[in-house]
Amino acid sequence: MMKNQLLTTFLILMVLLTSCASYKENSYFQGLDRNPEMAYKITNFSPPTIQPGDVLSLSVKSLNSDGSAIFNSGAVTTAKGKDGSSSATSSANDGYLVNKDGEIQLPLVHGVKVGQLSLEDAAALIKGKISPYLKEPEVSLAFTNFKVSVLGDVAHPDVITVDGERFSITDALSKAGDLTATANRKNVLLVREVDGKRKYINIDLTSPRLFESPYYYLKSNDLIYVEAGKAKFATQSTFVKVLPIVISIASLILIAIQVSK
Repeated sequence: MMKNQLLTTFLILMVLLTSCASYKENSYFQGLDRNPEMAYKITNFSPPTIQPGDVLSLSVKSLNSDGSAIFNSGAVTTAKGKDGSSSATSSANDGYLVNKDGEIQLPLVHGVKVGQLSLEDAAALIKGKISPYLKEPEVSLAFTNFKVSVLGDVAHPDVITVDGERFSITDALSKAGDLTATANRKNVLLVREVDGKRKYINIDLTSPRLFESPYYYLKSNDLIYVEAGKAKFATQSTFVKVLPIVISIASLILIAIQVSK
């Protein structure tokens, strides 16, 4: 019985000594006012603008569908039916590549400068360019290569393909399975390319002002790196340092028990 109690005490001591990360260190948005009546206007989101290297999916609809087909997605395959009719289809992977000058090459109208425009503004510009060739055209654009990379101390590091225009750092970390218990939540690195330059931004996930950060919403090709916290290495280091001491104490207790019998 005494030996079982000693073993239990020993195991509890080891757990206490090796548990270095506190609950507070693992909490997000510390100090955030959680009053359910509080509401804050979102002012730090702006639609992403088109950049060189982007690939755009273009969908054009009009009253003359055959004319619309040549613009859709940048490439069209025509298939003939048994009755001799034809239909136009396009692959989901097709798209218009934005060149270094910010232009895409469209049939009939050729170069259209869409660089630095939002998708909505670019769609309006394209609509104006193709209107002479189509009746009442409707144009929609979407990014096909909006990707964000998440590396480091997360459950599932990955390259995430984004649907839509609004994607936040919390969305990305959720997609990656969240941070591990030992990750450093106070110093998450965001790497972003802007105008041919690479920017390095440190983000504190424990800050209640995270949602107001100009970097809360991500851009295409952003990289998020989560470094391991000190607790991850301290746990291993503490275990190695303390284990001999605990073994020595346990041995002395066992000897004392034997002598007292």
